[in-house]
This record gives sequence, C-alpha cells and structure tokens, in this order.
Amino acid sequence: MAGPSGERTVKAADFFVLPRRNAAAENVLEAEDVIVSVSVPNARPGTRSTYNKVMDREAWTHAVVSAAVVLEMNGDACRQARIVLGGVAPIPWRLTEVEKILAGQRITPALAARAGELAVVGARPLSKNAYKIPLAKALVRDTVLNLAAARA
Repeated sequence: MAGPSGERTVKAADFFVLPRRNAAAENVLEAEDVIVSVSVPNARPGTRSTYNKVMDREAWTHAVVSAAVVLEMNGDACRQARIVLGGVAPIPWRLTEVEKILAGQRITPALAARAGELAVVGARPLSKNAYKIPLAKALVRDTVLNLAAARA
C-alpha cells in the first residue's frame, strides 16, 4: 500500500478489520492509501484449494455463505490448513481454530464434521440470519472432506 505516509506491507490476514473504530472502514487502508500490488506465494507441493458458496436461487447476486479452503496435504494427512468464511461477518472470517484441529491429522468424515461444528462455535446470528449457521457448518464439513479426497 502507498499513501501520504509512504509505502507499507500488510499481510492478507491483517488487511480486513471489524468496523469497530469506524463503521465505514472494514480494512486498514487510510483515507488516501491505495493498494499498489498484491503478492501471492507459490503453492507448496501437495496444496489443494477450492472456493464453494451457497447462493439464494432467487437472487443469484452473491454468496449467502462461502468457504475458501486451502489444504496442504501429505498423502491423506493435512500438514496445514487455511479456511475463511464469507457472508457470515462484515469481513472475511478466518477459522484459525478449525485450521489447528486439521493440521497434522488424517482428514476423515468424523474430523470434517468436527471442523464444521467448530466453525460456528461462538456464532452470534442477527434476528434474520440464524439459518446461516447450519449452512456454514455443512459447507465447511463438505468442502474440507471433498478437498481432502481430491487428487492434486
């Protein structure tokens, strides 16, 4: 990023922030900052990734709930995972606790189900979007299981 204060680098995980300080700002950009470039590292051997979304059939405009999942696999064992949900918070929502339980484990249906359950722990739905909780749970479970079963 570049702006009046000069250039700076921000990790993707630190770019989005909850709008606590400023309700109109959901990222770390200052008023006159611009994004100059984005660097994406090369995938390590055994890396599998996918993006899945659940959409409202009537609207088809955006995902009701989405999941971006990256699994770094060594055979049927997960070396490392990155999981981010969309449509469930004002910003992309990273599931670090889910990532931790997958790392170093063989991905089984039981572990994928546990990942889905853990994905929604602490979720605080608004009055009209509680239906997203079972959607997010199932989406994480199914995406992790299907991605682990895919062959790179």
